[in-house]
Amino acid sequence: MLEGYSSNAIVAKIRSVYGKMLTSDDLKEMVSKRSVADVADLLRSTERYSAKLRDVDPNTIHRALLERLLAEHCFETYQRFCKFQGYENKPFYDFLVRKNECAQMISLVNAVNCGLTESFVQQVPGYVLSSSKIDFLALAACGSIEELTAALKGTVYYKVFRNFRYGEDGRFDFPDAEIKLRTRFYNGLAEDIKKSFGSDSSELLRLIGIETDVINIINSYRLKAFFRYEPERIKHSMLPYSHMGKKSLRKLYESSGPQDMMRQIEKSVYGKYVSTGDRNVEDGLRRRALEIMKHSLAKTTSAPVALYAFMYICENEIRNIVRVIEGVRYDVDPALIFGMLII
Repeated sequence: MLEGYSSNAIVAKIRSVYGKMLTSDDLKEMVSKRSVADVADLLRSTERYSAKLRDVDPNTIHRALLERLLAEHCFETYQRFCKFQGYENKPFYDFLVRKNECAQMISLVNAVNCGLTESFVQQVPGYVLSSSKIDFLALAACGSIEELTAALKGTVYYKVFRNFRYGEDGRFDFPDAEIKLRTRFYNGLAEDIKKSFGSDSSELLRLIGIETDVINIINSYRLKAFFRYEPERIKHSMLPYSHMGKKSLRKLYESSGPQDMMRQIEKSVYGKYVSTGDRNVEDGLRRRALEIMKHSLAKTTSAPVALYAFMYICENEIRNIVRVIEGVRYDVDPALIFGMLII
């Protein structure tokens, strides 16, 4: 009974914060602004971001800092939820820490490959450095791929790095490295879910499957449409998780071209959100995933399900704000900016 009460308390807290997120009307007002300063000033006036941006001067803040503060706020919200019920040291609940780690590992691989580790160090967010057990600053001092792999010995990433493919130039095969790192993240997440949760497992795995479906469909469409990849090569470039099923994904990969792939997507569970005439498959798929996450948050009584769904919604809100900032910065028509938002 106490465990159930505890779960109900955190779910209620998550829904309370969700109720303070930016509305469609807020975003409509935001796209009408004519400068990043105006956007920052509007955000500072909202209940959602007022505390985080209280000490920010809208007239001097630049785009990169504003975006970093918003991402930091998203992460701090996640941390508060975990600490509220003492979940921060339990398996699964560190999923956003590991997701951020994975993203930084991918950036680090690219930086070492290109000899740009100095710029990597400058862009690693402070909240990632403080929450991760990985010493990214020390890793960035590595001068080669071999040094980097050796420095990771004793971490969960060592085996992954040892299995990376190398190109003829001696550098990491970056697409191979990226998919292996992302697969490692989702593998670990799925293992924790299956070990830690009973009836909640199926819903959590469904949400992860939907998230990875969106990633796989978008990436496979790009590889088919722009790079003319063969089906087998596409398959090996995808994450090994799915809600729509391996058979349906295989049909996408084996389609004769981008138009045929769109027809296959239309027949899937995501079909009503895309059409053969679409030039941008990404937005429709992300809208469908967002709708599912919102529905799951509204119906669930499970703390892990509510937290995972909410953080997906929160990250989508940050992407929307970033799109608005970019559009305003380059004086894009407000209606066009609003049409690009995933709401």
